[in-house]
Amino acid sequence: MAATDLELTLDVREKLAHIDLMLAQHDRVRQEIRIAPWVAVISGVAAGGALLGAGAALATWIIRFHG
Repeated sequence: MAATDLELTLDVREKLAHIDLMLAQHDRVRQEIRIAPWVAVISGVAAGGALLGAGAALATWIIRFHG
């Protein structure tokens, strides 16, 4: 059975729609990757602040009870 021109046209359109969808998904992933370094920086600053606070509390406790 030979494919008609209409079937070939529909097949090409389906493939183009699939390619377009894959490109859109790839663009979304690239945008998420661009945002990720900022999340790491903010998390690092927050973790550093938490460690600084814990260190200050420990130093105060040591000085108060053992100094």
